[in-house]
Amino acid sequence: MNKKIVIAGLLALFAIAGAGCASKQTAAPTQETQTPAAPHSTSEQTAPDPSAQPTENNGAAQTPTSPSTEPTKTKTETEKSGDHQTQQITVYYTDTQENGLKEEKKEITYPSELEKYQKAFEALQKSGNSALIPLWSDKISVHKIKLDNGALTFDISLPDEARLGAGGEELAIDALKKTMFQFNEIKTLDLLVDGQSLESLMGHVDLDHPMSR
Repeated sequence: MNKKIVIAGLLALFAIAGAGCASKQTAAPTQETQTPAAPHSTSEQTAPDPSAQPTENNGAAQTPTSPSTEPTKTKTETEKSGDHQTQQITVYYTDTQENGLKEEKKEITYPSELEKYQKAFEALQKSGNSALIPLWSDKISVHKIKLDNGALTFDISLPDEARLGAGGEELAIDALKKTMFQFNEIKTLDLLVDGQSLESLMGHVDLDHPMSR
């Protein structure tokens, strides 16, 4: 009888102990499934977008400065610097017998309009052909050239060794007129000697002031 009671008591203890273990095993899995959820939720809320900030910085760094107007200015400067002009003209001489005027084509280069007339006059003083004789000596110098509304004025020096006879003087004046009047902008031509309007250039032929086409 006492053995039955002892056995029954042991069985009751085992049953209570088994129930306690079962309860602990059931609670444990519930905590394990909930634990991962918390860190996952926190990560989505706090993790920064790695591409957001660099994109804004790059945009700021590349903000333009337009490639500039400097090349255009240089070109423009380069375009404003005055180049010399070249023109082919006809220049008039005579032959060794002074048989009328003989023409020759020449090329002149000049930086300005007044310089163009200076170069044309210098061309009258030197021929590129030994058969053609200049009527204007290279001993003649030009004091001043003036152009006023189509009126061209030459002020020259005329040394005695540059003077010609009557025939040569007439040809010289004609050579000067034909050379200068080929420029369309020239309407009249006046020739002064040391600033004076002489009645005759070399003492043989009347000199008009001004000479017209």
